[in-house]
Amino acid sequence: MSKKIMLIINPCAGRRKGKRKSGAVAELFKQKGFDCQLFLTEERNDATRFVIEHGREYDLIACMGGDGTLNEVINGIIKANLDLPLGYIPAGSTNDFARSMHLSKNIEKSVDIIAQCAVRRIDAGLFNDRYFGYVSSFGLFTRTSYSTSQKVKNIFGGKLSYFMHGATEIFRIRTEHMYIETGSKTYEDDYLFGAITNSTSLGGVLKYDPRLVNMNDGLLEMILVRKPQNPAQLFSILRSLLTKKVTGNPYIAFDRSDRFTIHPAARSDWSLDGEFAYSTGSCEIRCLKERIQFIVPENNR
Repeated sequence: MSKKIMLIINPCAGRRKGKRKSGAVAELFKQKGFDCQLFLTEERNDATRFVIEHGREYDLIACMGGDGTLNEVINGIIKANLDLPLGYIPAGSTNDFARSMHLSKNIEKSVDIIAQCAVRRIDAGLFNDRYFGYVSSFGLFTRTSYSTSQKVKNIFGGKLSYFMHGATEIFRIRTEHMYIETGSKTYEDDYLFGAITNSTSLGGVLKYDPRLVNMNDGLLEMILVRKPQNPAQLFSILRSLLTKKVTGNPYIAFDRSDRFTIHPAARSDWSLDGEFAYSTGSCEIRCLKERIQFIVPENNR
């Protein structure tokens, strides 16, 4: 009996690549022997709703879109208490998570990977009552991720548009005062940017050395960027971020933990997986160890 696959596609992602290719992708899965049912999103949280309402009818789930679409599917899987293999065909403007997992943007290669169903369990994050796949963030590049319009992202490409938009914000030097508790340390300062992640790439611009990140160790990585006091400090911060040297810089804090409690001086905006999520006061972020069965290339298990 053929396996039943739930295929969720965001038709607006990647210059509307999802809309143009949705039928072809479904046909590729059928050629691989799958019983494929296609679901197209129209509104925010549609992917979460599809998984909650229909996920139990399938053997595995695949989605095509950007990181926001993947976030919605992950929320659906966890909220419905499912433990199904999840495949991802990246079609967004930055695809941070796909980059960390060494996935291909080529549709045929992505379908081949999903059809092989080599599963690697990876951690997920919980931000208060909402789940995320790879990043929760506040501050400078957080505003960039959801304030850069989709039209600009599509025209210029995700990485370039984030950099261009972020550079204009750097000169405003808006900061947020945060007091943050991990399992063993506390941090307090005025921060330009902060992120708690399970990824080697953020916004398509900021990248960790892959040796710093283990995506199924039950720990999330935290980076905090302090407010620079002069151009030399700002240059030092940017150089460290762009060259993956986030440890050893006095203006950058880096730590790992399975739990973070965050107390902002005022309500702060947050982004989950690159999409605006919350304006909140105190919050708690936890790591859910190996919660997602993620389909990866055979050599990345």
